[in-house]
Amino acid sequence: MELQRPTVRAPEFSESVWVNTLRPITMASLRGSVVLIQIWDFTCINCLRTLPYLRAWYQRYSDLGLMMIGVHTPEFSFARDGNQVKTAVGRLGISWPVVLDNDQVIWQSYSNHYWPTIYLIDTEGYLRYAHAGEGGYAQTERAIHALLEQIHPQRQFPDPIAPLRHEDAPGAVCYPTTPELQLDAIGNPQKPVKTPALYNIPEQRPDDHFYLNGWWLQSKDGLTLAGENGDILLRYRAASVHGVFAPSPDPVDQALGLMDPLLIRISLDGEPLSPDYYTEDLFNMENEACLRVDHARSYALVQNTDVRARELVVKINGSGFTFYAFSFGSCLDPEASILSQH
Repeated sequence: MELQRPTVRAPEFSESVWVNTLRPITMASLRGSVVLIQIWDFTCINCLRTLPYLRAWYQRYSDLGLMMIGVHTPEFSFARDGNQVKTAVGRLGISWPVVLDNDQVIWQSYSNHYWPTIYLIDTEGYLRYAHAGEGGYAQTERAIHALLEQIHPQRQFPDPIAPLRHEDAPGAVCYPTTPELQLDAIGNPQKPVKTPALYNIPEQRPDDHFYLNGWWLQSKDGLTLAGENGDILLRYRAASVHGVFAPSPDPVDQALGLMDPLLIRISLDGEPLSPDYYTEDLFNMENEACLRVDHARSYALVQNTDVRARELVVKINGSGFTFYAFSFGSCLDPEASILSQH
């Protein structure tokens, strides 16, 4: 495994709040260890899909000198709250230290451009490897081996772990998809405002947009349902759909969990969602696909077995529901996609 030349030292961490450690960590204190730093965000679906591999590497190599640090650089304002990050870290099974990078100080010190990005730092503190986005897991693990050999020159390391997700397996096919959609992708003629306004879904609905029905208002970087009932209709093309939702726009409510969970229903192409398309976040109630929104986070809405133009409807019952973004997966499980053709 070819590494970068040891010419650039990793920058020091800025002063900030830390999770999963009793005291702040410095790069200087990590000399002698191989350090894996991941810049991530708990609402970022690409970040979430890398976590099974990070957990596996931590379990395999932490006793051999691998130190892992998560740098949480938030995309949305609610994710700046330390309690929110702490809750997400616990829910996601992250046991390594995480530092809050709310003002992108660490992001900028690494000249970073993408969520997520992994950096590997050798025992002398030099940057030796970087990988942006998903994938490249075997390559990254071999880079970990190459750096750990500085500590254990005679050790035989195991083969890289096999793909942990079906979509990462050989034979998986990835397609162009709808890009992430936030406030500026609303397809209604009127644009969001900070006072309640009535929206109606138009008859003409171009792809790669979402459309509101009901009373909504803009709240910071989200859209909040102001009435008791409302809908979001999404025109998309992707293998999977994820939504960043919250039960309230209030960061205090979000952090303290003061709002009751909201129940939403999901349908696809005018029909109840097929059980074949259910995700880990959905459950069946009265023959409808339902989702309980109890925290501000990313929810897995649909896992398709093919990629084509579709129309998804999110039906909400309960004011305060707040939408921040839709994001999309591009790769299909090869077994599921083959079965769908028969």
